[in-house]
Amino acid sequence: MNLLTWMKDNSKAFRHAGSFLSYLKTDGDMLLVGEFAASLAPFYRNIGYKGNMYSYLGKEGFDRSSMVLDIYEVDKIEGEYAVISAPLYIQSLNTRELTQFLFSAKDALKEGGLLYISFPDAITVNVKEKTLVDSFYSDEKIYMKYYSLFDILQSVEAIGFKIAEIEQDSVDFHDRLISLALLKC
Repeated sequence: MNLLTWMKDNSKAFRHAGSFLSYLKTDGDMLLVGEFAASLAPFYRNIGYKGNMYSYLGKEGFDRSSMVLDIYEVDKIEGEYAVISAPLYIQSLNTRELTQFLFSAKDALKEGGLLYISFPDAITVNVKEKTLVDSFYSDEKIYMKYYSLFDILQSVEAIGFKIAEIEQDSVDFHDRLISLALLKC
């Protein structure tokens, strides 16, 4: 199954991506982090997002024929963005990488900017750094770190984000998916 098919089948996992943009008063630049975020570019354009779009760690070779063609690739998280969209990204990071990502995202956001993340919520406390699991979007195995909502809330508040909204959904690939809108204050 390819990524677009998986996204159509699991579209409720991304249903909050657009509503979180309502927290912004600008159409400044947006950084799309990870392959899921890059695939949301047409959706963001369709709901009227007019700013420039940049992609960090979008899947190499991803079929852009069905995507917005004006996405610029970047090789690190830096700059000054109004939005950083990173759905289903943090579970690929171990604890140290997660902390680095959150600090980098905060530094790269404009004052009042929005960080959108979503992740499968840990059912129980997971002390392992990463576990080899079946991928929820393909037939391959991937390494994932399951974080609890409590862990993430503590981390983002310690780094200085304001929690604007928390949403929870049941999805086919996991019991519970958490979506967060985080504002840089």
